[in-house]
Amino acid sequence: MMSNTLEGFDEAWTKSTPFIEKALKENGAEFTVEDVLREVQDEQAIFYPVTNGAAIFTVAQYPQRRLLRIWLYGGKTDTGRANLDVIMQAADYFAEKHECDGVELTGRKGWEKVLHPYGYKYKSVTLSKDLGEHGNG
Repeated sequence: MMSNTLEGFDEAWTKSTPFIEKALKENGAEFTVEDVLREVQDEQAIFYPVTNGAAIFTVAQYPQRRLLRIWLYGGKTDTGRANLDVIMQAADYFAEKHECDGVELTGRKGWEKVLHPYGYKYKSVTLSKDLGEHGNG
């Protein structure tokens, strides 16, 4: 976990900003990088930088389960598998640290195949529709 109070946070955040911005756009643009930074500063999200990339985790509390959510992940594709291995290990670590029952994420269909070797299985699909000027459509 990279707390915003740790030495080197500002540099790591600045390096990671382009990856976070890209992930946000692909995720539906409900948040800005500034929104994510605020979540990290308020300790509502966990910033985890890696070589040429970054992940953002949150904890989702449901009535019957507590899950670590991989909210955002972005990085250069040439370091993809190495970074992904590190991110998946970090997700398991933070899930245990935060007493979660498991890990979840919502993403593009291609993630199903990529994450299968890590033990992830298809569970559901998320559909969305933008409306008029409020939906940028």
